[in-house]
Amino acid sequence: YEIAQCLVGSEMCIRDRVVRVIVVHKDTDITEYVSSMSWGGSRSEVARKLELHIVNAPLDKNITPLTINLADPVYLFEDDGKTELFRGFVVEREASSTTGTVTYTCYDLLFYTIKSNATYNFSSKTAEAITQMVCDDMEIPVGSLAQTGLTQKLIVQNVSIYEIIMRAYTQAYQQNGVSYRVVAKKGYLNVEEMGKVVCSIEITEDSNITSSNYKESITNMVNKVRIYDGEGKPQGVVQNDADVKKYGIFQQTYTKEEGKDATTTAKSMFKTVEKTFTLECVNLNEAVTGAGAVVRDSSTGLSGVVWIDADTHTWQNGVATMSLTVTLKQMMDTKEG
Repeated sequence: YEIAQCLVGSEMCIRDRVVRVIVVHKDTDITEYVSSMSWGGSRSEVARKLELHIVNAPLDKNITPLTINLADPVYLFEDDGKTELFRGFVVEREASSTTGTVTYTCYDLLFYTIKSNATYNFSSKTAEAITQMVCDDMEIPVGSLAQTGLTQKLIVQNVSIYEIIMRAYTQAYQQNGVSYRVVAKKGYLNVEEMGKVVCSIEITEDSNITSSNYKESITNMVNKVRIYDGEGKPQGVVQNDADVKKYGIFQQTYTKEEGKDATTTAKSMFKTVEKTFTLECVNLNEAVTGAGAVVRDSSTGLSGVVWIDADTHTWQNGVATMSLTVTLKQMMDTKEG
């Protein structure tokens, strides 16, 4: 690898590709104050996080001190100053005299959806209509919402805004088989179909993978579902014969719901062997949770498109790296209630 160091804003060269990021507080470029930082997210953590370590030298007259307050807006851009990677706000501030830095933890607007609860009784509403309604009530700006066209009944009590949205889209998924995810883009909440974004650059052992690890598990397996009506009377059973034969029975139950095909919904509960791969790589900004990437790594046997389940990008001492958890199949963050 050819790694180049800039003064403070981390610069990285992959072959002939240079990636540099710019940090902005409100309208001010503060990149030169950043000693190190990390940016990332995961399917389970929902809101993307940016952690900044800012130089703190109150006695040095050559360094103008920064005033960054809680809830202040913070942005992360690529080196063109236009391609926005992150838009969020300061949630935590921690100062340490021993390290000479102040650590700022920032999250995007999805942080509001996991920290606010609500109670609703929806009837004959689509997932997109439910999402628009709860976001309007919370004054969360909405961008584009995946259209399902499927009406449903949804009753929730003291449940997070994010879970309400995902419960609605999970019901749609159980009917149409389409996976969805919630993302924040440029200050707007969006719901999009999964499986449409693939990184433009391959991740390979010959160019940017520094280490890799492989894990498989049947901890969350579901291969048999018994179907009941509202009175608890058996209505049928579906099972994944191949997995039952190989691994034994891992059973769940499903109660029929009005307006849903019971067999289709029960089969949507199946979970097979989970295979996850952890990759340590030279940084690539577009490799984020929910995106796909072409990976070729002989040590884990990966060859082809995988899906990013978690990502952490780190800039420190002029070197930019990333840690990715990837899966062979995209997994929706389903929520049932």
